Amino acid sequence: MSLIRWIAGGGFVLAVYFVTVSAGQEQVSPEPSPAGESTTFQDPAVPLIALPTDFDSRRAKKEVRLDHTGVAELVNLQGPGCIRHAWFLTINNQDKLTLEITVDGAEQPQVRAPLHSFFGVMQDREPYFVDCAAFAVFPNPEASQKDPLIPGTPGYNLFLPIPFLKSCQIRVLGREGAFLGTVVDWHRYPEKSRLTSYRLHAEHRRFVETPPRGKTIEMAEVRGGGFIAGFVTGYLQKNKSDMVFHTGGIRIHIDETTEPYTIEGNNVEDDYGFTWGFNGQQTRWIGCPSHQNRGRNDQDGVFYRFFGPDPIAFRSSMKFLAGSRGDDMETVVYYYKRAIQ
Repeated sequence: MSLIRWIAGGGFVLAVYFVTVSAGQEQVSPEPSPAGESTTFQDPAVPLIALPTDFDSRRAKKEVRLDHTGVAELVNLQGPGCIRHAWFLTINNQDKLTLEITVDGAEQPQVRAPLHSFFGVMQDREPYFVDCAAFAVFPNPEASQKDPLIPGTPGYNLFLPIPFLKSCQIRVLGREGAFLGTVVDWHRYPEKSRLTSYRLHAEHRRFVETPPRGKTIEMAEVRGGGFIAGFVTGYLQKNKSDMVFHTGGIRIHIDETTEPYTIEGNNVEDDYGFTWGFNGQQTRWIGCPSHQNRGRNDQDGVFYRFFGPDPIAFRSSMKFLAGSRGDDMETVVYYYKRAIQ
């Protein structure tokens, strides 16, 4: 594969590039425009996604309070297009809001997850600062400390691209009266534009008590072709006989491969690129936004790993497993799956 990358935090490159990948994966060979400019650019958060450079910039914004049905529509965009940035604001951190994203009229939402969890705020924790390539969470507790009328709830910012050919609907579900404000920045492409076949998906799972050591939990299972963009895991330690991170790590079966594992981890901190446990550092692709260390055998935490520079591809199927040891775990796996067009 020869690929000119535009990575978040790096230089901005617009050039002719060629992508040649194995059977079952998308092939992109964009032609230059008459002016010699590239007709596509690579997304900085997900470089495998190539998007048209010919677009109209659009913004949709809305404030809603959920009615007695407990459902509110935030946007219903008509394509072809791609959401480039979405911002969400809640008033009450305790509202149990669920985010749904449905692209191109799919029978089931491609994304359905608790709003906080989708943005890496796991297991009903009070929201904390998160800064990675996929999203950013900005709580403002100082504001609420100075003025009790200001809730200090976060701005949730999404940077994972959401391409759509026909339509994109975003809904929120929750209790009656709950408030949500949103701003969605998106690109509208000319009709008959050549658009990537990849569509954003997310699998959310919550395991209040996982199986004992030596067993696994299933974080996601996918049929079809695509690639893993990243994952977030939250741990609340219940088994305090050993360090919470000694689980054997992740196991990813690709295209029906079961033994040996195509992708196999070691221990939890190793899978996220840390060593000897975790610290509270965050980078574009790897980070630990929440960590409580009360001792060797008493730790909780939330960790993310995104695969912008090193995506994990699959042609026909993917099963994402993680080692367990009796603790409380919550997970979200973000992936792009090829749509049948």
